[in-house]
Amino acid sequence: MLARSSSLWLPLLLALAPALAAAQEDGEGGGALEEDAPPGIPPAAELESPQLRVAVLLLPTGEVDETAAEGLGELLIGAVASRGGVRIVGREEFQAQLGQGDAGTLECVSSMTCLGRVGVQLGVREVIAGTLAHRGDEWIFNINRVDVREGALMGRVFREVRGDLGAVADALGAAVPELYEPPRSPGVLVFAGAPAGAEVTLDGVLVGRLSSEPLRREDVEPGRHEIRVEAPGHAPWSRVIQLSSGAEVHLEPTLAALSAPVERVEESIHPLFFVGAGVSAAALGVAIALGVSSQDGFDPLGADARQEGEVTRAEAVAFYEARGREATGANVLFVVAGLAAITGVVALLFPVRVVLTDGEAGASLQLAPGGLEGRF
Repeated sequence: MLARSSSLWLPLLLALAPALAAAQEDGEGGGALEEDAPPGIPPAAELESPQLRVAVLLLPTGEVDETAAEGLGELLIGAVASRGGVRIVGREEFQAQLGQGDAGTLECVSSMTCLGRVGVQLGVREVIAGTLAHRGDEWIFNINRVDVREGALMGRVFREVRGDLGAVADALGAAVPELYEPPRSPGVLVFAGAPAGAEVTLDGVLVGRLSSEPLRREDVEPGRHEIRVEAPGHAPWSRVIQLSSGAEVHLEPTLAALSAPVERVEESIHPLFFVGAGVSAAALGVAIALGVSSQDGFDPLGADARQEGEVTRAEAVAFYEARGREATGANVLFVVAGLAAITGVVALLFPVRVVLTDGEAGASLQLAPGGLEGRF
């Protein structure tokens, strides 16, 4: 345990040295740590000094090492004392007055009633109380500054820090000035004027829909926000605003109505025309070739060959049967070419009609002088 504590204290002492030195110097003329006094009775110096009495304590939670919590608590005391004009009441005196340990103190610092009671008993005006947690390599501290007489939260800081105790000490020292910044109150956003049913989104999150009554969004954190309003048939409306602390901002978004899309009908040649024309041309070409071939006589065998008896009857029959098949094929293809041509002509009478809106372009082919005109 001693070795563990020493390893924790070494980086912490290096981080604490400047702040504690400043607190010691300021204690001689401004801030100081209280000497021990009977619980509930402020020291005599309090009656002679206008300095503000402040209780400062940092409580460990979970598995946080007590030594680390004590060291960071001393750093917190030093940072508060270095501001000057204060007298510090430490954690031990606070717990002695409360009569509780860390668990009871944790419950007390979360209750304004308990803080007010103990604050009156200790004669302090403010309590600066925080908690320290440790999960893996991440440290979390949450510190509140409370005016115990008014029962009001005067400042708050919350940090998640990755690293060793030195990094936590740096973050803690840098966070103390934020405790004294003016508190930021939530703002209010009010929407009206847009078409009924319009959806309102705040930073990408839907917050509601507009109706006859204004849409009111409360408890909005001060700062920069992106607002977008959308409604069917209207152009969206968007704004980026900077919401001040406690401000109420009224917005009247104006959504321009979108004009109805203009539709137009475009005509183009039916694809069957090109199919029919292609089939007709191909069939006609082959049919003509077969027809010419089917008209050939027996002369290719040669008259001399016939006279000399070199051509048999079987060969002659086969020759004329082949010519007959060619003639039949030619006739069939002539019919196919005719039917395909008729199909193409009929397709011209029934063009393809496409309905397009403005901004859309369709692909089409049209008959034009000297050929076809197309758009793709």
